[in-house]
Amino acid sequence: MSHHKELLATKALLTKWNLTPRHEDTPPSAILTRDRWSILILYSADTPLSAGLLPPGGAEYDAIPVLDVDRWMKCSREEMTLHTLGDRVTVGGRPGTVVGFRLEEQPPAAGPWRFRLAVVYDDGADGDPRPASAACLGLAPAAAGECRGWQCNDVGTVMCLTRTYTRDDSAPMERKPLCDYHAHYGDRRLVVVRVLHQIPLLTTGKATS
Repeated sequence: MSHHKELLATKALLTKWNLTPRHEDTPPSAILTRDRWSILILYSADTPLSAGLLPPGGAEYDAIPVLDVDRWMKCSREEMTLHTLGDRVTVGGRPGTVVGFRLEEQPPAAGPWRFRLAVVYDDGADGDPRPASAACLGLAPAAAGECRGWQCNDVGTVMCLTRTYTRDDSAPMERKPLCDYHAHYGDRRLVVVRVLHQIPLLTTGKATS
């Protein structure tokens, strides 16, 4: 076992992540899991090439810097279990949707590494509250459903913030599941204000380098 893999195994033990080496994969990989979070590391021989992060509610791994693997492993387990991608939350009385997670750049003076939520509020504005500041209003969709686009029979795999088309944009915004086509183009009666998040299918992809 290489020095990097030995060190990774030690860190996983200390931070309560489960480590699964996958030597048979091409390229070889390792998967870290804790609760509903997953980190994928791809190797060239014994050198880590790339990494991906799959948060709760995610449809596929998002590429992250290899150096961030150690930081995510050090994040608070309690805070990492508070929210799921797509959760409805309220922050200071403002409702919104969790669309991602990001690490804080500065290391903490002590304790776990800190991270923030990426939230799109119902008025279309962005926010980055800390996990404990966001109260959960409702859970993310468990699975993809029917696309709400005009006369569409496809599967709605993308949750979007939408508005019914009017000349003065006076209609209230609503969250609707759409297929990839309607999430990108909208339709004759629907304007897509923001793409919020993917709605998982039964299978998940791997990280890309």
